[in-house]
Amino acid sequence: MRTESAARFNTALQKAVTDPAERAGLRLVAGCTADSIWRSVRIFEGGVSIWGGERQFQLTKAEITDLLQQLLSADFPSLPDQYGGTPEADRMQANNARTVVCSLSVALAGVEKKVLQINRGEQSESFARLVNALLDSCEEQAATGVGAENLEEGLERIASGELDPVTFELHYQQMAEGAGAVEALDQFLLGVVGTTATTRLRDPVDGYSDPAELEMTGTELAELAWNLAANDPSRFPRNLWAPAYTDLSMRVLNRKLSLVARPYRGVDENTHGELQDNFDATVELLGALHERVLLEGSVMVADP
Repeated sequence: MRTESAARFNTALQKAVTDPAERAGLRLVAGCTADSIWRSVRIFEGGVSIWGGERQFQLTKAEITDLLQQLLSADFPSLPDQYGGTPEADRMQANNARTVVCSLSVALAGVEKKVLQINRGEQSESFARLVNALLDSCEEQAATGVGAENLEEGLERIASGELDPVTFELHYQQMAEGAGAVEALDQFLLGVVGTTATTRLRDPVDGYSDPAELEMTGTELAELAWNLAANDPSRFPRNLWAPAYTDLSMRVLNRKLSLVARPYRGVDENTHGELQDNFDATVELLGALHERVLLEGSVMVADP
């Protein structure tokens, strides 16, 4: 971390400890292995937190203050970016794989500090203690957090407000390919992370356009989640038919779906009956969102 950024981060952390109003954009991600068990937590602005990708729970302002104070007391801003690891010359040797055993990243005020501890090499017991102390501070609250038995339940809980938008992520790609591709088909890459939807058009020659971005309201995301749940995505077969290459993945917490639909041999639009209809309804829903983002969103032009 460069000196200027480190100083900015240190200042931001000190302000965030004393004043909850200075925690805009806060994101803390911690993980560590102990006794071969990996524990992890993600903490967002406002205290919404996710334990191990499995359960959502809520931290109070006072509890976040305590966590940030632990960072300050451990002089986290001054820690090196990495502990341990294997020397470059030895990385290709057998049984010398690099594994992250502890990690901690904190974003505040537009600047981020990240520290990794890699297996092998000199280890920092004090850094491991810091990360495990943060995890210990959250584990009891996390035990009574909200989870989901399956993807549909997760989507329904987003729609009802029981789960926060930060637990939701979706990626959808539609791409013509091969001699039998549908030339008139729109080719695009749509993503939804929380309430933020982005889409990029794909040109076979020029590649992907700059992304258009649209911030949905909580109500709009709830409607999207409810409609997705109604199509029973967990029941989708892995060889669904589509006129061209279609890649869909979505998750709520640790409940997720990933599939590729395309023209498979021996499979047509009638093979899977109602499930194919549900998938087609999902495709129509996501296509409409793509069109809306193009129409109403702001184009995010990359820096030259």
